[in-house]
Amino acid sequence: MSQLSWVCLRLAAVGVLVVFTTPRPALAQGPTEIEVISEPPPQAEPPPGEPATPDPPPAEPPPAPPLPEVDKPKEPLGHLRVGGGIGLGFASDLITVGVSPQVSYIFKRIVEPGVSIRYTYTRDNAPLQSITWHTYGSSLFVRVFPIQQLFILVEGEVINTGSKQGGIRFPRETYGNLLLGGGFVVGVSKGVFVATSLKVPVLRNPFYPTAFPIISVGAGYGF
Repeated sequence: MSQLSWVCLRLAAVGVLVVFTTPRPALAQGPTEIEVISEPPPQAEPPPGEPATPDPPPAEPPPAPPLPEVDKPKEPLGHLRVGGGIGLGFASDLITVGVSPQVSYIFKRIVEPGVSIRYTYTRDNAPLQSITWHTYGSSLFVRVFPIQQLFILVEGEVINTGSKQGGIRFPRETYGNLLLGGGFVVGVSKGVFVATSLKVPVLRNPFYPTAFPIISVGAGYGF
């Protein structure tokens, strides 16, 4: 081989070696994941030596206005009572039956003055001939209650009476008398009561010849 051919062969070998020894560029890498770590910002701390200011307390609501004073109902001085009674009187030969409506006013449940009107039928079985009377009258009375249900009675009355005996009518006469006694009152329902009394005439006259007792039973209503 000629010297020129040898030189060309060596140059070709050097060129091939250069090609294989030249560094190639790095292959494209896939996308790279980047981890981001975030931290909360540091909290601001009050400077040392200065305490934190507390929140002001909530405002108190204004006080409610005072309620107006309500006047208590005053207890009445007393109460009005209306009613009536039936009277029965007995003696050895005498019987009396009467009715007497009445109106009264009780003060503080202690004193009870009142007024009453009456009609009375009386029969006296005399030995010879019986005598009958038809009597009309009115009276003023006062009941005093030492305790709630029991009372003491004082009554003054004026009566007008006329008698009849054996078919003969006698002139009518007017008499007065004082009766003393007592009794008790029982409440039945609200405002309704029943009163029972026993009274004795103090004076003597043709109408009250003896001190025979008079028993009265009546009912009424208190307002």
